[in-house]
Amino acid sequence: MHYEIYTIKGRKYKYAVENYREGKKVKHKKTYIGALEPIHKAKRKKGGGRKPEVFVRLITAEEKAGLDKGAKSQNVFTRDRAKIISFSSQKLTAKEIEQRLSCEIRKVRWAIKSFNDKGLVALQRGKAKGATPRFTDAVKTIILMHFSKQPKDFGLHYTTWTLPRFKSHLVDYKVVGSISIETVRQILDESGARLKRSKRWQYSPDKEFDKKNLR
Repeated sequence: MHYEIYTIKGRKYKYAVENYREGKKVKHKKTYIGALEPIHKAKRKKGGGRKPEVFVRLITAEEKAGLDKGAKSQNVFTRDRAKIISFSSQKLTAKEIEQRLSCEIRKVRWAIKSFNDKGLVALQRGKAKGATPRFTDAVKTIILMHFSKQPKDFGLHYTTWTLPRFKSHLVDYKVVGSISIETVRQILDESGARLKRSKRWQYSPDKEFDKKNLR
């Protein structure tokens, strides 16, 4: 018996080979021994597995008083955060706090991190950022410049602006990609342009008046 090494898919494996005779023929019997280089399990990806436990930092006497007051607050956000911080200061894990307060573990971790960074300010919900205005002051200025001119200055066949006409003009002239009649009205009203040029506006109680006077 002797041993032979075979390479399979780039890895080397060892076999025991035994020769034996059947009649006039010599045959070989191979027995698998094992891989020359052990196959290890793939390494766990970075960031995988359980996240490390997070705990609140050392709390001052002033912060302790603020947390006790916050835990009795009528504001749910403040009350929950105060309890989370207090439990964490008692060395309860995020999972244990989650179970006690019946809240998401992400909420627990975020509350602890926020308190560690901001202190008692973290007990107050931050104000949501306002929506970004769709039309900048520069665009509004251009809109008002167009409104200050007469339709005939742009080669149009009518002599006065209406909201639908002016809206269509702004889009056709590529001042804006799109705009609603109500937005046009608001921009003009904010600047006082509509009042200054009120003689050019027509009015009717007919709800379809704007559509009928588009052309």
